Amino acid sequence: MKEILTVWKKEIKDTLRDRRTLYTAVIMPIVLMPVIMIGSFKLQESQIKSLEQQTAIVAVANESAAPSLVAFLKSQEKISISEIKSDFENKLNSGEIQAYITTPDDFESLLTAGQPATVRVYQKSTEQKSSNAAQKVQTALAVYNQTLSVQKLSSAGLDPQALQSIVVESKDIATEQEKGGYFLGMLLPMFIVLFSIMGGMYAAIDVSAGEKERKTLEALLITPLSRFRIVTGKFMAVATTAITSVVLSITSMYAAFKIWPPDFGISFVFDLSLSTVVLMLVLGIILSIMFAGFLLAVAIFAKSFKEAQNYITPFYLLAILPVSIFSSIPGFKPPLWMFLIPSVNAVFLFKESLMGQTVWSHIILTVATTIIGAIIAIVAATKIFSKESVLFRD
Repeated sequence: MKEILTVWKKEIKDTLRDRRTLYTAVIMPIVLMPVIMIGSFKLQESQIKSLEQQTAIVAVANESAAPSLVAFLKSQEKISISEIKSDFENKLNSGEIQAYITTPDDFESLLTAGQPATVRVYQKSTEQKSSNAAQKVQTALAVYNQTLSVQKLSSAGLDPQALQSIVVESKDIATEQEKGGYFLGMLLPMFIVLFSIMGGMYAAIDVSAGEKERKTLEALLITPLSRFRIVTGKFMAVATTAITSVVLSITSMYAAFKIWPPDFGISFVFDLSLSTVVLMLVLGIILSIMFAGFLLAVAIFAKSFKEAQNYITPFYLLAILPVSIFSSIPGFKPPLWMFLIPSVNAVFLFKESLMGQTVWSHIILTVATTIIGAIIAIVAATKIFSKESVLFRD
């Protein structure tokens, strides 16, 4: 054990001298990612509020055919009527107007006769301002339609309330803590997996391909230490940097959202229970150990630092793409067999834990498969390190 710790200390010292490792394992999880995430959410929050306050610029074809409708729209605070003579599609494309309304020529006559009149609202759905303007127009038209209906019933001597048989009231039983957990569940699990890979990536390259490139691996291999002790020490160094990155990312991201929570008009609370924190840390550590072994096994095939990066990139994409896809699907309920997929099962379990849900079968399967994956990764790295053809290939 003493020999293993000696190798571990040596690799940790070399790692601390490497700026790339310090940047990905320490600086990014502590500073960069919280800044990026909070900044992006604050920007999104600002955009939403700006769109809500923005006045919709709307044009009405043949205003003279629907004077009552035009007068109603002009009375709306967030709608401005603009006059255009032709080519409304180009006006929508250019942003000169954000919505366009057409009415039949006999609009007023139809209303007077008590017949429905078709009103069309044109928008460009790929433009956020146009979509937002169309929603405001449609809301205003719904109010206008209701106003006309009330007037008709009143003129006929009928009570407008007679047509309203039920009153629907929506009640949300989700607590503020559950809402906060749901929000964190879309972000935090993916970043835990991300940093469990990125945190150890440069360390894995440095202790394997990096030493090959610097011609220092040969000197280490001729020492009395066994290959198992050497690879175990290197593996522990890679796992240490990855675990450090995961712990820092969980702490910094949680603190950032706790101090500067985004405001999307929904009341929620970011408050993790002790059991949730423990589960996330334990699973994050096991994930870091598993990925450390796989990263080391992949990087040792390379003859240089640059070549190792080329080898690890496909592995990184293969590991992170399923995670990013499943973590972004709202309300997805994974079947039991999906908890057998390493890293993906961790995302599902993190989400459940953040939402305050405890399903022991999911916990057992996820922890067991991740531990098995970690053992396979360690054994694979040790076997590969024992092959002279891999270590000293031309």
